[in-house]
Amino acid sequence: MKRYLLDTHILIWALTQPRRLSTRARQVLEYEDVHVSVLSLWEMLVKQERRRLPLPDGSLVNVVEKAGARWLALHPAHAEAGLSLGALHGDPIDRMLVGTARVERMVLMTRDEQILERAAPILGELLMEA
Repeated sequence: MKRYLLDTHILIWALTQPRRLSTRARQVLEYEDVHVSVLSLWEMLVKQERRRLPLPDGSLVNVVEKAGARWLALHPAHAEAGLSLGALHGDPIDRMLVGTARVERMVLMTRDEQILERAAPILGELLMEA
């Protein structure tokens, strides 16, 4: 059974604007084993604090869990894998998410063009455009 890891933007759209996602992505969110990195939670909370991201009311942790996603804790191997990707992406959070997907053998769901282009040789079938 495949497991899916949402990048931060896909998580935001899933919670606030699901119609922006492809039909396949919405099916995955509804029927598959979906995970969210704690790193994405942190990124969203920072953006919300800076008033750059309107989020649903209430605890973001509860909102994500109610949507059916599971939390994925950070692990040192994720950091090492993200660092080993070199200049794959300028955003360290995105590099870390690619590294996490690689270590955990999860399909990374994203629309980030840099990730889709540069991580394809690294992740192969573990990469999905949402």
